[in-house]
Amino acid sequence: MNKPISKRRISVWLKLIIAFILLGVGFAGGFKLYEKGNEAGCFPLEDDIVPVEIIPFRADHLQVIVLGDTGTGNEDQLKVADGMAKVCDQAGCDFVLLLGDNFYPNGVKSILDKQFYTKFEQVYNKIKKPFFAVLGNHDVKQNAFTQIMYSLRSDYWRMPNYEYSFETAQARFYGLNTNCPFSFERLRNKLNRDDAELKANADKLPWTIAFGHHSVYSNGTHGDTDVITRNYWNWILDGRIDLYLAGHNHHLSLLQYGETSTEYVISGAGGAHYRTNSEREKLNKSEASSVFTYNDTGFVWLDIRSEKLLIRFHDSTGNILYEFTKTR
Repeated sequence: MNKPISKRRISVWLKLIIAFILLGVGFAGGFKLYEKGNEAGCFPLEDDIVPVEIIPFRADHLQVIVLGDTGTGNEDQLKVADGMAKVCDQAGCDFVLLLGDNFYPNGVKSILDKQFYTKFEQVYNKIKKPFFAVLGNHDVKQNAFTQIMYSLRSDYWRMPNYEYSFETAQARFYGLNTNCPFSFERLRNKLNRDDAELKANADKLPWTIAFGHHSVYSNGTHGDTDVITRNYWNWILDGRIDLYLAGHNHHLSLLQYGETSTEYVISGAGGAHYRTNSEREKLNKSEASSVFTYNDTGFVWLDIRSEKLLIRFHDSTGNILYEFTKTR
């Protein structure tokens, strides 16, 4: 005669089965998150794939063009590129910062993707300066790693890593992958290390400039970032960064938050815009104060000296719209 299975033994087996199910779900979910993070470039390479080499046109100051949301391949992008070339010829430029969404609508497939030619090489062939790029949300829809690898193929395209930094005599630059969580936490850690080294060897820190695709504060269609991210930034980084450059919102804007010393610049009009009434109806009000806003295509030009930082906004033809000077 068979002995009945005790309730205690049944309970133990049920717990084991539930534990295995939860472990399996957790493993599968964790792997899926890892896979998604890997596709979005959330795990920087151990070493930069190319070195950052900058030869300033002038020894005492640095001149930089900043723009994002360029990759339309349309007449607007071409017109902005001509305006950039005009400003470079007249005022000078040492390099360009690309703030993401480099290739609409779905990024690129491989280093042989023709978009590298039609939306970058062909468009900016008059400038002949390094373009330091970061990833936007459209760039990670296909092969994000391709944009790093293309640095080995191009004379001017530079994406040394998913996140990277470099410095000159006047400023230090931090390129972020804001598609990923913890990009601001990684920036904090890098700043802590760099600050410790600089304070041991220099009387004064250079200007600190961070650039990424997504904004912290914005009066564009995407508005401010979520309250948790925003509060973390305000607690840890606001005031430590002199200038935060972002795109994602398709206009030009300068914002200031409270009494802190960080300037927030939106330059997401390299090929996209808020020209139509339907687009402008979707604009948001920011928690930060708007100093200047322009809802059409254009770009930003920076003139960086040790004691003065000039932020100049240009329309697509290169005409000056507004300029702001930050001193210390």
